[in-house]
Amino acid sequence: MAIFDSSGRLTECSAEFAQLLKENPEKLLGRTYEELPFSSESPALPLVRKAQETGRGASQHLAVGEAFLRVSAQPLLTREGSAPRVAVTLMALTQEQVPEERIRQLETKVARFHSLFDNLPMIFWVTRADGVPQFLNRHWYEFTGKSPTEEAGNSWHEVIHPEDRPSLVQLWTQSVSSGKPYEMECRYHRHDGAWLWHKVRGYPLRDAEGNIVSWLGCSMDIQELRLAVEQADAERRNAEQVRAALDTFFDAVPAGMALFDEQLRYLRINRSLAEMNGLSVEGHIGHTPRELFPKLDPHPEDLFRRVLDTGETVTFESTGTSRASDEVSTWLACTAPVRSPVGQKLGVVIVIMDISQRKRAEAERDRLIAALERSNRELDQFAYVASHDLKAPLRGIANLAQWIGDDLKEIMTEETQGQMKLLTGRVHRMEALINGILAYSRAGRVQSQPENVDVGALLNETIELLSPASPAAIHVQGHMPHLVSERVPLQQVFLNLMNNALKHALRKDVLIQVRCSEVGETYEFAISDNGPGIAPEYHERIWGIFQTLRARDEVEGTGIGLSVVKKIVEARGGSVRLESAVGQGATFFFTWPKVPAKK
Repeated sequence: MAIFDSSGRLTECSAEFAQLLKENPEKLLGRTYEELPFSSESPALPLVRKAQETGRGASQHLAVGEAFLRVSAQPLLTREGSAPRVAVTLMALTQEQVPEERIRQLETKVARFHSLFDNLPMIFWVTRADGVPQFLNRHWYEFTGKSPTEEAGNSWHEVIHPEDRPSLVQLWTQSVSSGKPYEMECRYHRHDGAWLWHKVRGYPLRDAEGNIVSWLGCSMDIQELRLAVEQADAERRNAEQVRAALDTFFDAVPAGMALFDEQLRYLRINRSLAEMNGLSVEGHIGHTPRELFPKLDPHPEDLFRRVLDTGETVTFESTGTSRASDEVSTWLACTAPVRSPVGQKLGVVIVIMDISQRKRAEAERDRLIAALERSNRELDQFAYVASHDLKAPLRGIANLAQWIGDDLKEIMTEETQGQMKLLTGRVHRMEALINGILAYSRAGRVQSQPENVDVGALLNETIELLSPASPAAIHVQGHMPHLVSERVPLQQVFLNLMNNALKHALRKDVLIQVRCSEVGETYEFAISDNGPGIAPEYHERIWGIFQTLRARDEVEGTGIGLSVVKKIVEARGGSVRLESAVGQGATFFFTWPKVPAKK
């Protein structure tokens, strides 16, 4: 017997009490009931506190070594009603009582383990040493939808996927025969018809002599894990493919490319840029651009720091020399920041193109344009001076011919008068030729400011300028558009084409018809006549300068009008063509843009 005070600590105990606990009595004093040296396999219940709180006795069976004890706690009531002292007695069970107690404790352990296994989030099972199932936990029945009344051996085989069943049966048979643990992944049939992957493991339980007494096993659902692994493998393969494609692109792209870390050191560079720099790929890695190429303006390294600080993409041109050549080159580059998904700065990337040849070509182009403009100015000046200097004596000759004709008209024979008339005509033809050459030299070069043009009104003005003598007529068919265009060149085209039709019609009742249609981004104008027509073999020739199909003595003309038309139209992005046959008249077409082309 032992006495515990109101605080729950041992104050007195008999020698027999200490002897049953195999402890010195003095070492027991001051301990609580829970601190007494009972077996860990049979944890001590709080009997002393229970007796104090309820005022009733309590008991339990405990194992101490090979001995089994019955422990009883009885409260010693007090008049004051405070927490009482408790008397605890230990009584060793007899040999007849021990097996019953051992069985009861084993049953308690089994029940405890069954409760544990039933609440595990996986399938758990126990078989006999020969493999015959003895226990399946609750999760098995919930997963498979099987009934506990069904024979476990048969239901087990039905759950395994037919493709996996032979391998699992073979592995299980080998394990039962060899006594070795086994592990395998296979598919289980869920109650809703789905097949889910499980990892199956089995372990033998042996007695003190090493004999297998049973098998313990568990089946863990790894469907999501397997899917995650498969997805990860697919993503890895995809990433490898993307990486391989990027590597191929990185090395094959004709532009130079390089990747730099946060300290602006080369991490990677493609062959194009390495060749451009005149240094091997390995010779770049680990160095900064300033270390390798100090004489660049502006220096890319300065812009890299700006990109790192601001996160913006910068496009710039840089000039200098590389190790590939001492000649000054120009590069066009675009650099952008490289950041992690969370925004961490990792470095910068750059794409570079050598535009030295383009720059030299642009400089040559600018030089040629300047020279051409200078030549055009000189040509305009020359044309103006030449036309002025040539037309002045021609006007003098014309005046002299007129004066001679007036003074001698009484005495001149008809032959002389014809020759004087021929002389005057040749002088006027020469003046028209000079004006035509001047107009051709300026056609397509001199451009005026675009304005809103009513094409119908413009045609009416042109017809009034020509004033065809009756019965000749010019008709405008259909609606004419309004467009933004240079007014004078467009009127000059209409004027030349209609005047050409009137001049070469060879009939007084010539009829000219003008119509318009839309063709994409242009208007197509057609000027038709009922003249003699033009044979197909001459359709290209008529557009050349100084080209006429009839002698100039028969029809006054310089052969410049159609060439001026072609030059004006093509300078505005349009085109000209002719449809005609001998005896069927002619139709001249030209296209004119709806919106002026950018200069």
